[in-house]
Amino acid sequence: MPKHVEYLPNPDAPPTGIGFDLTPGRPVIARREEFHGGYAVEPHSHPRAQLAMCYNGVMRLQAGEDVWIIPHKHAIWIPPDVEHQLSTQSAVLTHHLYVAPSYVTRAGLPQEMTVLRTSPLLRGVVERMVEGGLTRAEVRRLAWVALDEIGRLRPAAMHLPGGRDPRLVAAMGIFLRHPEERRGLSEIAHEVGTSERTLARLFVTETGKTFRDWRARRRILFALERLEQGESSTDLAAHLGYSSPSAFIAAFKRDLGAPPSAFR
Repeated sequence: MPKHVEYLPNPDAPPTGIGFDLTPGRPVIARREEFHGGYAVEPHSHPRAQLAMCYNGVMRLQAGEDVWIIPHKHAIWIPPDVEHQLSTQSAVLTHHLYVAPSYVTRAGLPQEMTVLRTSPLLRGVVERMVEGGLTRAEVRRLAWVALDEIGRLRPAAMHLPGGRDPRLVAAMGIFLRHPEERRGLSEIAHEVGTSERTLARLFVTETGKTFRDWRARRRILFALERLEQGESSTDLAAHLGYSSPSAFIAAFKRDLGAPPSAFR
């Protein structure tokens, strides 16, 4: 097994069996579930693709070396047979759509792990599906609408790429444990036993981001989780080392496309 960024709490719940349900005539299966704070499901994979939708909180998902943050009214698309682990820091309401393997290649559906901005239409369709009391034909009609709408959702930049090289993993671990860390690349490289040039190269080749950009994304995603818990932009700016609250807000908006107030 390759080394990866450890970012999640210990699991305390087995996965649902819905992702393994391959009953013919069920293109999409919907489920509603409330997770308590500190919840973590066991790492698992299943043959159905999954769209996990988050409400009133923030979810975190890890797959291999990579981490995604899913805030309120967003969702993450998980392709079939990809091992993943979902966790929460606070209580959240979730909706899940499990898509049969034969429909995953449908035009417009994502083909890789992606955080998406949900739409009122999709949220309404899923809410109707989980209410129950529908005929089989009604469920199938709603399933087609859901699949069409998923294909129209816009992606959101909520992804923190991980790494495999032990030196890179060690460097990332410093910032995952201490997002306020302000030391530069040369000092971090010295701590993990490599050169500044080598560590800079590892960040680019394994994550597609420079050290500076990766560290900035880590800070923004940390802030996103803390905003959901009620922390102010002023406190976060000071905690994460920004020169002022306005500098933090500008960086947040530049990375995620909206100010912190949109996610609080």
